[in-house]
Parts: sequence; structure tokens; C-alpha cells
Amino acid sequence: MRRLALFLFVAAAGCATSSVPEGAPTYSSVKDRLAHPTRLYMDPQPAAGILTAERYTHDGWVAGMTPLSITHGEVDASLDKTGKLAVSQLEIEVDPIAIPDSVFGKPAQLKDVRFTLDKPAVADVVWSSDDDAKVTLTLALNLDATMVVDSNASPLGTQHLPPVVISTMLTGAGDHVDAQLSADAKGTLWSWAGLFKLTELQLSVTAGSVDEM
Repeated sequence: MRRLALFLFVAAAGCATSSVPEGAPTYSSVKDRLAHPTRLYMDPQPAAGILTAERYTHDGWVAGMTPLSITHGEVDASLDKTGKLAVSQLEIEVDPIAIPDSVFGKPAQLKDVRFTLDKPAVADVVWSSDDDAKVTLTLALNLDATMVVDSNASPLGTQHLPPVVISTMLTGAGDHVDAQLSADAKGTLWSWAGLFKLTELQLSVTAGSVDEM
């Protein structure tokens, strides 16, 4: 199964609910479900966000924007003993990112793009009901990708991004949890040899638990 990671991290995807088999654990609310380790999945989501890339030239920085499409993602989360939301894992895989021709003056893209959580994160949860809550997460993310310029590929290795703020809405009912994660990160997120940098990430993705069949 392909996995991915942010930023965050604009589209919607849902997970179908189903009846819970006899003997399987049941939960009275989203809050009750998250009191136990819960994995949320992201389905493919085209046009989930926008990434801004810039290249340095003698005339200064030349920028271009490109859409982001999610191929797959997973988030592991639960409520800790203090009631905070603890995120222990996040992986998001992204379709190849086309870099506008204005950046390098020739065809270029980032492929094999994957965002992962560098270290666990916790945040306070504001509950409006046992099935509805808001969370603001600050996540340290890693970026893995391969830069391809005019058919020449250069693996970038793992890059550590600055903290990204993710606004999260949790909804659902009992055995099912849905999450909407949104990010609007500005500033230099990542740079390469002082010649190329990513400077803005806008992202909105949905994730949901998979109910027992």
C-alpha cells in the first residue's frame, strides 16, 4: 500500500460506514473512539492544494504555482491521559508535482513526493460536543522527493521542514471519525543549493476511519 504525508497539510473524501460485527468494540462518540488508538485514512484527492516554487536568477527570484494532488495518506491519533490529541504518525503521498517552466526554463517536476511526521505532536482539543471538536496542531514534517529537470533525476534525501500549523476539525458519530485538515504555510519551507525553494503551501484534505466490516 502506498503511503504518504502536510503541510498540510482543496478537496473532500469520505469513508463509507458499515455495521459493526458482533464482538467488535463499539464506541459511544468520537471522543470515546479517540480515547483509543485510531487510524484515519486519506483517499486520493485531486487538487487538494497549491505549492509555490521559486528559482533564483540574475534578475531575482522567479516564482510559479502548481497544484497538489494527494494519492494516499494515513494519520494515527488518540487522546492522551490529559485529554490532548496526540498524533504519533502522519504520512502523505503526493502525485508528481510539475514545476512551472518559468522556474527552470525547461520541463521539471518533483516525483516520489512523501511527507512524514518527524516527531509526535500533541495539542489541546476544543469540544463543542462529544462528536465535534477543533484542534490546532503544529507538526514537524519531513519531505522526501526526487527532483527531475529535463529528464535528469536527483534524489533529494530527507528534508526537514519548519513547523507547519494544521487546523483540524473532527466530526463523526460513535464508531466513525472524520477529520478535515487545513494548512496555509508561508515563508521558506525548503531550499535547494540557494537556487530553488518552496515558499508557500496551501492544503486542505479529509481523512476518515475505516469501519469494521
